[in-house]
Amino acid sequence: MRNEIDRAIVRIQNGDQEGLASLYDLTSRAVFAFILPVISDYQLAEDIMQETYVSAYRAIGSYEPGTSGLNWLFTIARNHAYNVIKKRQHDEPVDFDARHERAGSIVEKPNWETPTIDIAKKILAPDEQNILFLYTIGEYKHREIAEMLNLPLGTVTWKYQVAIKKMQQYLKEGADQ
Repeated sequence: MRNEIDRAIVRIQNGDQEGLASLYDLTSRAVFAFILPVISDYQLAEDIMQETYVSAYRAIGSYEPGTSGLNWLFTIARNHAYNVIKKRQHDEPVDFDARHERAGSIVEKPNWETPTIDIAKKILAPDEQNILFLYTIGEYKHREIAEMLNLPLGTVTWKYQVAIKKMQQYLKEGADQ
């Protein structure tokens, strides 16, 4: 997968517009899974994901072939997410209802501000968070995550198990109190 991502970026650099569609298809779930825990807002995470691809397209010349295209995208996504967080800190807080109207019907927005994500962000190391969120939110298999993060499959599996055990232990300690 990593080579496919890098090839898609090089295709974009060479002017092939289909490269962007390929890049999106290969990485959108990973980018979303990377952003959502940072933002904790489903709709906003989708918006940031889209902005990531627009920015990546505009800055395509900054990608150096041979480096990790996914890490390059993650950097762009993280910068967008942090910019949104900074902007939110300066804006007045607004209370949005969990429901909104779309085309005359009421649609329930999923509540992604969960205690589970908050706990994971609190107790897990960043690499454990990435693996856990790519697996659970992004729905990638361990081997796909290993390829994306350029890690051995055994390391990804081990870190996932460690993350799950830490979460279970934290929740068990909370239940015992």
